Amino acid sequence: MKAIVLDQFGSIDNLQLKEVPVPVAGAGELLIKIENAAVNPYDLKVIEVYKEQSGVSLPVIPGSELSGVVVATGEGVTKFKEGDAVCGNPGRFGGGFAQYITTHQDWMAKKPASLSFETAAAIPVASLIAWKALFDEGKLTAGQKVLIHGASGNVGGMAVQEAKQAGAYVIATGSGKNEQRVKALGADVFIDYTKQDFSTAVKEVDVVLDTVGGKMQTDSFKVLKEGGYLISLIEAPSKELATQYKVHAKVVYGGPNANRLEQILLDAAGGKIKAPVDRVFALSDAVAALKAVKQAHPSGKILLRP
Repeated sequence: MKAIVLDQFGSIDNLQLKEVPVPVAGAGELLIKIENAAVNPYDLKVIEVYKEQSGVSLPVIPGSELSGVVVATGEGVTKFKEGDAVCGNPGRFGGGFAQYITTHQDWMAKKPASLSFETAAAIPVASLIAWKALFDEGKLTAGQKVLIHGASGNVGGMAVQEAKQAGAYVIATGSGKNEQRVKALGADVFIDYTKQDFSTAVKEVDVVLDTVGGKMQTDSFKVLKEGGYLISLIEAPSKELATQYKVHAKVVYGGPNANRLEQILLDAAGGKIKAPVDRVFALSDAVAALKAVKQAHPSGKILLRP
C-alpha cells in the first residue's frame, strides 16, 4: 500500500510517499481501507516537535483522524464487521496518512449513512476535544456563560456548536472577517480581538475555552467568575493566577471516545453539527496539505484522499 512515512523528525519535508506492507489486524483490531484522512495541527507536532525519546518509534506514519471501510477484523472483534463504514481517532501516533490502517475497535465509531466520508473524517478530533474541554473538564451546563477563543478554528467552531446545543450563552473571539461564519454556528456575541479587548468587554464567565494561549490566556483569568473554569488546549495555565482569581485552570489533551463520537455523528447527520471541509488533497500531496494547515488558516478541515 502507499503511505506517507516519516523517517526523521524535525520537518514536514522529511515525509516521503512509500510502498509499505498492508498491516494485519490483531486481536480486537480493525483493518480499515481509508477513504479520507484529516490533517491536524497535532500531526505537525508529531512531525516537527517530537523526538525519539518522546515514545514515537521511527519510521512513523502520521495521521490522527480518518474515515473508511472495515475490510477485515481481528480475533475478538464484536462491534464491527466487514463492510462497515467508520471514522475516528486511531490513537496517539496516528497512521492515517495511508491507504490502510489497523486500529482498535474501541477507537472507531460507525459512520451514519447520510454523512459523506469527507464530513465524517472532519469531525472526530475537534469535536471530541471540544466536548472534553467544555463538559468533562469545564462542567459547562445550560444557562451558563462560556467564552471561546479562536472560535473560527476547527476546534473553536465545534465548541461554539456544542456549547450552543447544550443551552449555554456563547461569547466568541476571532478575526472580524470570520464574524458572520462564527455567528452562524451559534455564537451569541462575537468579539473581534483586533479591535476590542475582550477582557474589558466580558465579565462573570463560567467557562473559558482557550485555543490560542499567550496573553489571551492570561487575560482570561480577569473575566471568570469565582469558581469558574479556564480550560486550555495549548499550554498549562498559571497556578498562581488560578489561586489569585479563585478559579480552576488546567490544560487538557484529546483522545479517542467512541461512545461520545457516535452521538456527535448522529447530531451531524441530523444537521445539528457542521464540519466544513476546506480542501481535499491527494495522499501524494501530503506535504502541501500540511503546509496549508500550518500557513493558510483554513476555514475548515484539510483532508487527504488516498
